[in-house]
Amino acid sequence: MRLSKLNTGAIRHCLALLCISLLLGGCGLPRGKGNLDAGAKYQADGQYRAAYIEAKKVLQRDSKNGDAWLLLGKASLMLGDSKEALSDLQKAQANGAPETRWAVPMGRALLVSQQYDKLLKIVAPETSFAPQVKARVDSLRGDAYRELKQNDHAQQSYKAALALDPGNVHALVGLAKLAAIANDTISAGNYLQQALAASPQSPQAWVAKGDLAFGSRDFSGAASDYHKALGLKHPDWMPQEHFYALTQLANAQAQQNELDQALTSIQTLEKMSPQQPYPHYLHAVVLYKQGHFDDATSQLQQVLKASPDNPQAQMLMGAVSYAQGNYGQAEMYLSNVMGTDPKNIEARKLLALTFYREGRSRQALDMLRPIVPGTPSDTELLALLQRAAVKGSGTPGAVASATSAGNPSDTKFAQVGKALASGNTAEAIRLLQKIPPGNAAIEARRAPLLAMAYVREKRPDEAIKTAAEYARKNPQNSTAHLLYGTVLVAANKRAEARAQYSEAYKLDPKNIAALLSLGSLDSLDRHYKDAAGRYETVLKQDPQNAVAMTALGRLAMLQNDKAQAVKWLKQAIGAAPKSSAAYVGLMLLYSESGQFNQAASTAKQFADANPDNPAALNALGAAEINAGHHNEALKPLQQAVNRAPQVALYRTNLARAQILNKDTKAAEGNLDEVIKANPGQLTAVTLRAFMKLHDHDLPGAISLAQTLQKQPATKVAGLSLEGDLYMASKSWSKAFQAYQQGLKIDNARPLVVKSFLALSQSGARHPEGILRDWLAKHSDDASTRLLLAQYYASHAQETSAATQYKQVLKAFPSNVGALNNLAWIYTEQHNPKALALAERAHKLAPDSPGIADTYAWALIADNQAKTALPILVKAAKAAPKVPAIQYHLAVAQARTGDKAGARNTLEVLQKSGIDFQDRQAAEKLGQELSGAGK
Repeated sequence: MRLSKLNTGAIRHCLALLCISLLLGGCGLPRGKGNLDAGAKYQADGQYRAAYIEAKKVLQRDSKNGDAWLLLGKASLMLGDSKEALSDLQKAQANGAPETRWAVPMGRALLVSQQYDKLLKIVAPETSFAPQVKARVDSLRGDAYRELKQNDHAQQSYKAALALDPGNVHALVGLAKLAAIANDTISAGNYLQQALAASPQSPQAWVAKGDLAFGSRDFSGAASDYHKALGLKHPDWMPQEHFYALTQLANAQAQQNELDQALTSIQTLEKMSPQQPYPHYLHAVVLYKQGHFDDATSQLQQVLKASPDNPQAQMLMGAVSYAQGNYGQAEMYLSNVMGTDPKNIEARKLLALTFYREGRSRQALDMLRPIVPGTPSDTELLALLQRAAVKGSGTPGAVASATSAGNPSDTKFAQVGKALASGNTAEAIRLLQKIPPGNAAIEARRAPLLAMAYVREKRPDEAIKTAAEYARKNPQNSTAHLLYGTVLVAANKRAEARAQYSEAYKLDPKNIAALLSLGSLDSLDRHYKDAAGRYETVLKQDPQNAVAMTALGRLAMLQNDKAQAVKWLKQAIGAAPKSSAAYVGLMLLYSESGQFNQAASTAKQFADANPDNPAALNALGAAEINAGHHNEALKPLQQAVNRAPQVALYRTNLARAQILNKDTKAAEGNLDEVIKANPGQLTAVTLRAFMKLHDHDLPGAISLAQTLQKQPATKVAGLSLEGDLYMASKSWSKAFQAYQQGLKIDNARPLVVKSFLALSQSGARHPEGILRDWLAKHSDDASTRLLLAQYYASHAQETSAATQYKQVLKAFPSNVGALNNLAWIYTEQHNPKALALAERAHKLAPDSPGIADTYAWALIADNQAKTALPILVKAAKAAPKVPAIQYHLAVAQARTGDKAGARNTLEVLQKSGIDFQDRQAAEKLGQELSGAGK
């Protein structure tokens, strides 16, 4: 089966809305007059597409038939197209359908499309309604009030519903959700028990019960409840609700480290909506926890196609690259995160670790310094940070804190230290340039600070000039050569840097910082034994040197010796109980291994050792969020904000935790404060804009995006955000215009892809021209070429799609997706090359059901059904709800003589009621087998 289809509706920050355009568009409608009674029966049996077709046929001959419009609206709703449903239901209303029949589906359509105010205005509990209809309307109104956070009104509506219909499951579920919001889990559980007693087949009740268990960290119970919801026959729910339930199941499975089960759920989500970013992100997290870094990268690329600026995906991509030892890539992705959120503490720490492993220890120190409290009084932590790069007098860290009375320049150096610690590097440079040349002691303080300030400001030529001049004037000074080497590393001149570090060590064999820096370069060059030797030499000189222990731990991580890494990092913490680098390394190690609870425990130890350090408190809060302990994250993040209220990162993280804890009012307040202090804080602006959009304030959201556009540094990001907001609001043309404005300033791939998606959704002809134009100038961009191929394949342009897949394979012969999809196309075209391609893909991804299905189908096409059968049996077990695989299994069974098995497989498939491309072929095979069995 083809692995993915283009879904141009993929929009960042939104839960998927599964549309039916691919199911219905272009397929044509059967001839005939249609029958509303048959359509109603189809609808009642859950055969919504059949009901849709019957209604369409009636409307072809009678466009004023209100009952047909009503049936069409109900079917569209259950097929996931709320926009068409609303249009159809309004036509039903206009053509005389009684309100008592359209009120409930109209309310459901408005609810799923988040038009809560409109629902409350249009759908009212008229006295003429039957009690059950009126109760259902009341429950829908309760849902709208709850989404608007008008919980008192919501409770009144739910209770009104129960007064009319005591067993109304929707009202009981609504009351349970209100109780859960109020942290009254006992009442919430009681309401759900009543709901399930009244309606054991209610998917909404089972999902709500699962959510309640999930919120209480009972992931096993949550998974059981989600399974029950998903296992119901003909459930009365929309595709959006099904998608959500499956997403929650995958989350619950991942939380329990049931990674194989989580992957199965995620793969189903990806097949339901291949271009939705969240399932791919969740897939990447699971693969990352399993150590499958290449596969995780592939999934993250899918996320970044749909959401190029997604900070979570960028961060995880950086972590994956770091884990693979691909430090250049790690630096690129982490720098992207830092570019949009310069005070992102997780990205800053990981980027510092990246620099350290590259041997850029001074740059690592410089990267960490802004997260240290902004006064020299925190000497203990400043001392630990300076030991990560340079030990002894004359270093930036030492100079920043080494003030003494009696020297007129001391006040100026104190001002410089304060500016550096607060992140105001430009001011630090100005102050340093104003300090007049003095004696050697003053220059030993000024030159290193100025050189490193230039590095921070990305002015490498001036940094090198300053450091080189200082080394020239002090040829016998080991520290001067060490500084020069560090600046050269920052400028990516490693060979020259090694010469300076070697000179520093030659001049002073006890210069531990020189040994550490040489070890970093050895590690970067993958000379791990040499690096270890240098660190061990440090420990011989200083057995309690936590920096060397931490470095040995990192070396062990690079060589995938996690046990040894844990040993060294724990020793480093024992030697220096407040060592931030060791704690960060251990937290990273646990996180890489999927041990998020251990990472949170380590973060707590870090915060306990540094109770007044806001960076440590923020690290604890972030670790708790990663571990799913959303409520526990609030306290340390609030403490971090209290201790450093000016740091945007801490307040933004607190807002994230508040959102996860459903305290959106407090989150809004914190984000507004961040934006007020700095309107260019992209992460905070983006979060706040989408919160406004969620509250139906599109103008307010657009205004925030346009605020970013007023600043040169964030203008393109602001235009991209404006486009994203319009995309989320389905204003495709406006989104396209915003992306195009951004492209005029920065011709970047993410904006090209977004422009293509917007143009596709707008219904424009040949939107793929944007991709072709980009590829004409960027022929090596395999990701965009795959996107173009997927577009062609989804628009029945198989030959064009094949051409693109072949181009990808020329550059990347092991690209599994391209191999699989090209094999599928060739199989459909009876091209003999299909089998070899499918076999290559299967060898690269033997556990993928979709790829196994392609290989098996190619084998069947080559008259090798016997070989295909065990492959399909395994794939069908891994993906029991994928109809194409089940059909192919039946074909293999039939062709290998197992007629009974084939009939059984087809009977199960028919009972599932799932529609799929080869349904007619499956029915024909079933008829043939039934005839043969008589």
